[in-house]
Amino acid sequence: MQPSISVSPAQDPTTSTTLETPVTVRAIQAYLGAQLVGDGEARITGVNALDIAQPGELAFAESDKYVAQTRQTHASAVIVSHTFPAVDGRTLLRVDNPRLAFIKMMYVFQTSSPKREGIHRDAVVAPDAELGEGVTIRECAVVRAGARIGRQATIESGAFIGEGTTVGADSVIGPNVVIMHGCQVGSRVIIHGGTVIGADGFGYVWAEERHLKIPQLGNVVIEDDVELGANVCVDRATLGSTIIKRGTKIDNLVQIAHNDIIGEHVTMSGQVGLAGSVRVGNRVMFGGQAGVADHVTIGDDARIGAGSVVTKNVAPGQTVWWFPARPIKEVKQELATLAFLPRIVKEIKRSKRKVLRVSKR
Repeated sequence: MQPSISVSPAQDPTTSTTLETPVTVRAIQAYLGAQLVGDGEARITGVNALDIAQPGELAFAESDKYVAQTRQTHASAVIVSHTFPAVDGRTLLRVDNPRLAFIKMMYVFQTSSPKREGIHRDAVVAPDAELGEGVTIRECAVVRAGARIGRQATIESGAFIGEGTTVGADSVIGPNVVIMHGCQVGSRVIIHGGTVIGADGFGYVWAEERHLKIPQLGNVVIEDDVELGANVCVDRATLGSTIIKRGTKIDNLVQIAHNDIIGEHVTMSGQVGLAGSVRVGNRVMFGGQAGVADHVTIGDDARIGAGSVVTKNVAPGQTVWWFPARPIKEVKQELATLAFLPRIVKEIKRSKRKVLRVSKR
């Protein structure tokens, strides 16, 4: 019997179809509900970018500007939109959303290291830690007293799970991740290597000629379906919880300070930094290296441009940029005006010379 490949419900809950390998273009057509133009019997063994795909691979063209590349590609089939021009000699799969369809196929063809369930002999697991069915704990990982690990969760090499911490079902905790005591991680959460969850927030008062540390007594709560990149830092709350709500995706090297509350389905690019007690609404997008001052509130569906410094509240749906951040239309008008400055300076100098000549007369 031929082996089968499928999309895991944990990866894409909307997809459960199993495709027999090797996969034919016609099978992919049925899987995606696509319109087929060309050879339905061609076999597909993987996916690749349009410009480097080889025979046997599937690619996609997101818009008409890729017509030339589609003519030249070696891919056996290309996923395109229904309005994409016909290309002689090419097998096309027409769908409503080529990018989404290709991502679904990436799930089908993705490869991963074999999953070895169980606890490695070099892992250290406290006797009273609770482990769900099918948990994997790899070498040199540490699970402290009172921790609870949900079913089918994976704790990678060198990770540290603190006292009383919970990790939900189907979550993956990457190599050398640190989750300090009392923190809560939901289900289907992915945390990449080197990230630290629940370190002390940065809080001091000046007293008796020195910096007196403020005890950080809260925790961190990460809800379901969150993904944190490599070397992210999420500080525990001074009191209460620092919260990252469900579906939020955070890139590498991001700093989330104490008592921040991040809404649902937020995206943050690399090197974003939030000071303490920031409130971020749902579906907010942050460009790389954006910074937010403490106690700022950002409304639902706002957009924060790359490199911006946000010092004041941002209204729902507003797009801001620059330093300090302000509405992007306003910033663009200012920058356009600056382009005229050299000409204005020349005009002023010319006028000044005329005035001096007149005054001499």
